[in-house]
Amino acid sequence: MTSPTQTPAWQEALRRLRTPRRPAEKLEVVLLLVALVLGTAWSIADNNRQIKVAGVVVIVIVLASLLLTTRGMLVVAAGVVLCLAVVFRVHGLNPGQLSVSGFAMIGIALGVAVAQARRRDRLGLRQMSAEKVISLIRDRLLVQSQLPELPRGWTVEVQQRAADGAAISGDFVSNRLVTVDGRCVLHLAVVDVSGNGIAAGPRSLLLSGAVGGLLGSIPPDEFLPAANDYLARQQWSLGFASAVYLVVDLASGEYQLRVAGHPPALHYRPLAEPTWRTSPAAGTVLGVLPSLTVVSDASTLAEGEALFLYTDGVVEDRTRDIDAGLLRLKDAVEGLANRDVWTGAARHLIEHVPAKQDDDRTVVVVRRSPLR
Repeated sequence: MTSPTQTPAWQEALRRLRTPRRPAEKLEVVLLLVALVLGTAWSIADNNRQIKVAGVVVIVIVLASLLLTTRGMLVVAAGVVLCLAVVFRVHGLNPGQLSVSGFAMIGIALGVAVAQARRRDRLGLRQMSAEKVISLIRDRLLVQSQLPELPRGWTVEVQQRAADGAAISGDFVSNRLVTVDGRCVLHLAVVDVSGNGIAAGPRSLLLSGAVGGLLGSIPPDEFLPAANDYLARQQWSLGFASAVYLVVDLASGEYQLRVAGHPPALHYRPLAEPTWRTSPAAGTVLGVLPSLTVVSDASTLAEGEALFLYTDGVVEDRTRDIDAGLLRLKDAVEGLANRDVWTGAARHLIEHVPAKQDDDRTVVVVRRSPLR
């Protein structure tokens, strides 16, 4: 199974700059920028060379605020005062020779840094950066999508992309391989939690834990109702999700599909007529109604055929309906099939089919290879 590609470090840095922030964080960032810009402009106008000292101090404060606790930031503040006193003493200066703008820059930077450290303390994030927290959530979601070794002739590829290059998304894939009467049975669920990107990540993490515990532990017809009950109990303000649930017998190729408000699965059959079979499985979205209405689907995946599971971000956008997206997806698959290129199919589809990248996207390809 292929895993989601790692984003280059420079792209991660740009993404963090574009990440939406809470009002308090926005105010802090604005204050820092204003302090730097006005302080620099004022000092240039006054021809004050001591602004360099203030600039270095502000940089140290900002870097320290990324990791230190409130107590640590107070220590840094004391250290800043001490260092400035040493500088003044060595060069024979007095505090009056550092411009008002310099003092303003240092004061604002210290105030913002301490406020940020206090907020981190209240959230229990001592000695841990926000990037580290997001990384832990992402790693936990990736664990859910990792597949065990499958029997010969079966391949499963999973590719995921978060909206606008975010680190985590509201989509997740969970699976379990179980043995029933000596036959291997794969249970696989693709879930799309409401919202996208980092805002949906924590809810995606919570629901993925519940889904992972249910897969293969209860009868297939009880899985979606159980997930619906769990989601309803959470009472989230955006408390709904769509899902497609696949159960496939890896000995016979027989499979069952159940859907809760999710785009239909596509069955590619190159030697049959018609070539494409759109699954009629349907059902109400999770977390909205106390009970689900589910129409299941059953068929068989023959050698050389493939199933495609995906989230709506792959085939939908605000300017075109889902039919146009499905056509793009089918054309892309047929192009791969004509070239007999199946390795990396999920990666190709997630990069070339979506018209836009402003929604979370997931593609799962389940293929039964022809035995030669």
